[in-house]
Amino acid sequence: MATGIWNVVDVGDAFQGSYGTTLVVKLVVVAVSGVSALAHARAKSTVGLAVFGALTALSALAALLLGVVLRG
Repeated sequence: MATGIWNVVDVGDAFQGSYGTTLVVKLVVVAVSGVSALAHARAKSTVGLAVFGALTALSALAALLLGVVLRG
């Protein structure tokens, strides 16, 4: 999260365009990944472990892809 906040501060004027939108989407996806990882860690049932584990994996991969998109 610290690097995400750093990116928001560092972007400056470029935040208005598609870069800023992509950055906000990436930060939301990272937050979803963190929350789903917490839910996975606290899940008691095998269904909960599977669902939250899959959501964690997919959202982490989406955050990685968005990071690559931002890099250009």
